[in-house]
Formats: sequence, structure tokens, C-alpha cells
Amino acid sequence: MIRSIEFQFGSPWVLALMVVLPLVIVSLFWLERRRWQTTPGKGALAESERVRRLLAACLVFSVGATLGGVFSTFWVLLASQSPPYESPLFLGGLSLLGLVVVLAAVAIGFKRRHRPVLILSTAGLLGGIPEGRPSLFRFLAPLLRLSVVALLLVALARPQVATTEADVFTEGMDMVLTLDVSTSMRAVDFAPAIRPRDRKSRIDGAKEVIGRFIKQRRQDRLGLVVFAADAFTQCPLTLDYSVVHNILGAIKTGVIDDGTAIGNAIIVSVNRLKESEAKSKVIILLTDGDDNASKITPMQAAEIAKQQNIKIFPILVGKGGRVPYPVKDVFGHTHYRQVEIRTDPELLKNIASVSQGKFYRAVDEQALEEDFQDILDHMEKTRLMDPGKFTRTTEVFQLALLPAVLALLLELALRWTVFRRFP
Repeated sequence: MIRSIEFQFGSPWVLALMVVLPLVIVSLFWLERRRWQTTPGKGALAESERVRRLLAACLVFSVGATLGGVFSTFWVLLASQSPPYESPLFLGGLSLLGLVVVLAAVAIGFKRRHRPVLILSTAGLLGGIPEGRPSLFRFLAPLLRLSVVALLLVALARPQVATTEADVFTEGMDMVLTLDVSTSMRAVDFAPAIRPRDRKSRIDGAKEVIGRFIKQRRQDRLGLVVFAADAFTQCPLTLDYSVVHNILGAIKTGVIDDGTAIGNAIIVSVNRLKESEAKSKVIILLTDGDDNASKITPMQAAEIAKQQNIKIFPILVGKGGRVPYPVKDVFGHTHYRQVEIRTDPELLKNIASVSQGKFYRAVDEQALEEDFQDILDHMEKTRLMDPGKFTRTTEVFQLALLPAVLALLLELALRWTVFRRFP
């Protein structure tokens, strides 16, 4: 499968608001520099009423323009499906935000004309103090605040990581793994040959072997069908082995009504393969019991599979006869009793013969792995395509939102401590 990863914005037009940020930065730096290069005039103590009124007017208009501009722009960005620049409301909102910059520059220009002064009874003691120059660190707090605004705009633009998976052509075969999940698969006679006394159930041993088999696949499409008294598709044919492996891990016995419907399982598996264009179409049937719940006989199902050029490879799991079976007492403790479990190897042999497959019998994990490998050695590979293309999108706005919060807290801490001003 071809996979590509790219970075994108869910609402890229929010970034248009960042156009005003460079203007704000340049204006603030220039006005701040001019402010420190001037000294209060002789009339600093008698500031005119006209300047105060102008500052109040600038503040009122700035607040109104900010609220109007933010509401207008974000209303268009969130509610409109068309490009924002086509909306007069969006352009009007940008104009209001630009007006805020102009009003801020005017206010700062008036502000420096009435810089606060400290009234002393005598200035004689100040004569010996050398004139100082403002530190460059005074720009740290404004920069932090501007960084907060920029990061918040980036977060509102919804940065995303898009993972796209596309169709892929490969050489392989189509296989459906058909697994018996009836309660008889709980029998614990599937221990490894090197540790015959270990207690491992048939279902656990089969799942472990199938899991390793899936991990070894590179170019074969796999599907997964489970059955007991009825059969169900758990995963259609796919090259995404991680999906098949995750579904396999969640399979357990006792979920479907108890029984063994081998005929139903074959029909469901055939339906998964009948549209396949592969030269090799295979059903690997893992079961440990006799057919006792099918609505269609296993031999009829095998004939249908043969008509679709599908080969069935039955694998009889377990030793058969009397085997240890877990039973819980009234206290919840597990005990093992010898239970007779019927098998019908002749039926599985006939199914394999009709569908031109091969019958196997596995009494432990090693034998089951050898059976899987033998099946692969007899099959012909063909050129396959896994159709479909989808994109998985992951939101990563937190990467901008968290630094914005931290920068805001730092800016507030600096303004209240190190850069606290008088008055």
C-alpha cells in the first residue's frame, strides 16, 4: 500500500489575519524607540484635556473595531463554504482590524506626549545619577504577547496531519482464514511439542500461529471469517495486515451460538472470494469438530467453491477423542476434565478432495505452522490490486495552543514582576 503524509490547515483562511501582525510589530517597535528618545516637556504636569479625550476616543473605537473585525472574519470563516475573500463581510472585518492598528499607533503617539512624571521636593539628588539607556529586554513582553496572538491564529487555522493510503498493485494471492470459534476450541491439548505439559487451548494456539502467519505476509490479500453455529465475516480481503491482526486478537469463543457450521463457513468465505481476479483463491479452514449446525451441507458448499475456482485447505486442529477441557466451579476456579469431542476427518478430506485442496492435521503449533507453509508452497501468485483510497486526518492544533498558553502565562508573570512599571 502506498502511504503519503502531508501537513495542511483545515481553515487556512484564518492565517490571512496574520498579515496585520508584521505591521503591528513594526509600528510598536518604531513608536517605542521614538518614545525613549524623547524627554518630557516643560508642560508635562499640565497635560491638556484635549489629549486625554483623544486617547479615550481611540480606546473606544479600538475596542469596537476589534470586536467587529473578529466577529465578522470568524463568522465568514466558520459559516461560509465559499472562499472568504469573496465575502464583503470578511473584507470589512479585515478593514476593521487594520483600523485597530492605525488607532493603536495614534494612541501610542499621543501617549508619549504625557509620559508620567514623579514629583520630588528637590531634584538635587538626581543630578549625580548618570542618564541610562533602556534595556533591550523591554521588548520581551510585547514580543511574547504578539507570539500568543500568532500561535492562537495558527491553532484556529486547524493544523492537520493527513495520511493518505492509495491503491497498490502487487504480486500475491487471495486467502480467507476461516476460524472455528465454537466452545470446543477451548480444549487445552494444543501444547508445543517441546513442552507437552503446558496447557494451551486450541483457539489460543491457532490465533498465535495465524498471527505469526499474518506478520510474515507482504503481498497476499487476507480476509477473516469466524464461525460456530453460524458464520460471519470479520474482515474482507485487504493488504492492511495490521487491521487483520488487530481483529484476530479480539476474537474469542462463546460469542456466537455454540455449534459447528462448516457448510455456512465455506459459503461465507466463498462470497468473500467470488469477485477476486486472482489466479489463486484459497480458503484455509481451521476447525476441531464435526459439522452439526450447517444450513447447507459442507459437500454442497465445497462444490460451489470448486465452481468458483476456489481451493479449500481444511486443517483439523487438536488430537481428538478425550481431551482436557476447562470447567469453572461455583467459586470461579478453573478445573480440567476429560471430555469427548467428536471429529470427522473424513468429511474434511472429502471437502479438500472436491475443491482440489489438501487436508492437514495439526496437533501443536509447530505442525500448524508447517501446514500453513505447505499451503503457500503449492499456490500460484498473481498480480493483485487493493482498491480504494482514503485519507486519515489528525488534528494537531494542540501543538500551537499549548505554547500560546505558556507564552501568555510567561508574559503576564514578567509584566507583574520584572517589567512592572510605575505608575
